[in-house]
Amino acid sequence: MKNLSFISLIKTFLFSLLKFTLAGGIGWLGIIFILLKIFNIINWSWFIIGIPLEYGVVYCLYMTIDGAKYRAGLKSAGKHALYTSGLSKQEAENLQIQTIVKEGPDHVGEIIDRLCNVKGRLNFNQALLDGSLQRYSLSELAILGNKDAKLNETLKKWQKSGLILPKEGTPKL
Repeated sequence: MKNLSFISLIKTFLFSLLKFTLAGGIGWLGIIFILLKIFNIINWSWFIIGIPLEYGVVYCLYMTIDGAKYRAGLKSAGKHALYTSGLSKQEAENLQIQTIVKEGPDHVGEIIDRLCNVKGRLNFNQALLDGSLQRYSLSELAILGNKDAKLNETLKKWQKSGLILPKEGTPKL
């Protein structure tokens, strides 16, 4: 998966932490506290002084993990994100599906295979499969989705999870 590599996640985390620290009020509060401690204006412990920046680290780590789960299709957008984006839940889901499909058949197949085991994501998984069949064939998705299993095993697993698969030889939509 291109966008979910460990290096990419570290870069995302560091960029968001830098942005949180330099562009946000809480980050600047932490910087000011550190400067006040260095110049001996306040005599608080370092733990108390670092609380704003410690909060920033935890917050950025959580948001990085949350964003990775969203890009992997393991969760939908949160209520705040939906409320502030101006998109309906269905539109946000369609945007997420289009983003996943653009990554390529190996990415789509891996996500469909992984979501077969996640309860409550069947409707999203079906919509992702239907949306990806406009660009890729079912056998292509199944082969690339689980490279350790045979095509028929993967298709049976997908059917067993509740996915409705098109018949073999059906033309693309």
